[in-house]
Amino acid sequence: MPTVPGQELSGHLNAPVQVLFSVWLTGQHLVPASFHLASHSSPLALSDGEVDFLWWFIQGSIMDADVRAHLYAHWGMCARHALSFFCVEAAFRPHLIHGSTILYNELMRRAVHLVAGHGVYGLAPAGVTRHRLRHSGPCHMCTLGYGPETPGNAPPERLAQGRNLTNARAFAVENCEGWVPYVCGRCAGNGGDVLCRPHLIEAMEHDGSTVLQHNGVTVSRIAEHLARFEHSFRWDSRGTDTAVDRGALIASIGWCAGWSEILETLPAN
Repeated sequence: MPTVPGQELSGHLNAPVQVLFSVWLTGQHLVPASFHLASHSSPLALSDGEVDFLWWFIQGSIMDADVRAHLYAHWGMCARHALSFFCVEAAFRPHLIHGSTILYNELMRRAVHLVAGHGVYGLAPAGVTRHRLRHSGPCHMCTLGYGPETPGNAPPERLAQGRNLTNARAFAVENCEGWVPYVCGRCAGNGGDVLCRPHLIEAMEHDGSTVLQHNGVTVSRIAEHLARFEHSFRWDSRGTDTAVDRGALIASIGWCAGWSEILETLPAN
């Protein structure tokens, strides 16, 4: 189990995960000329402790009720650890990125109710919605003391594989049409009017109703495609997902946590 000096960790159940089946196909997609990624001079560099923790995390710890409650309260994890979760899962299970998909599918369903105004949420004032979009708890991994310098005791082979971004970057390129259109304009600095959750909260301070109306469409589309991707993990639905569906996983991570880490780490072409 991963450890942090002087701290007892929770949420490491070492439970088996259900083995499902899904594939994502290779291909080349055009990226809009107006979209520019930041330099990749500072790619994600995970500490020994972060890799060690996330390796156990994808074994089943994410299914612990208390852990899920923490993730739900924070809208996933912070930008660094949200991307780390995806990248480590892709490194070990490139055709079964299941944990991230399930978590963010749940969060995007919640986002649809809030931002698109479904059901009773449609009657809530913009100020109430803005408050509910805020996280009500800290990042699960940050709380446990994990960061860029955290030591760990995993085998060297596991650490090397967990840090390997090849699969995550291939997934990003092959499914770019499912996430590039949803990059937050403020995170990317390109003036686009699509907003991530953190920047949506800021924008709602001035004109909540109008901002919600515009971004409700964005959130609904991401959620719709991510739900299709999750559904494709079922045996009787294998192969039904598209590049747009798969790319919605990255779009949902960016929407929940912000795009800074993604734009510095993952290529679009």
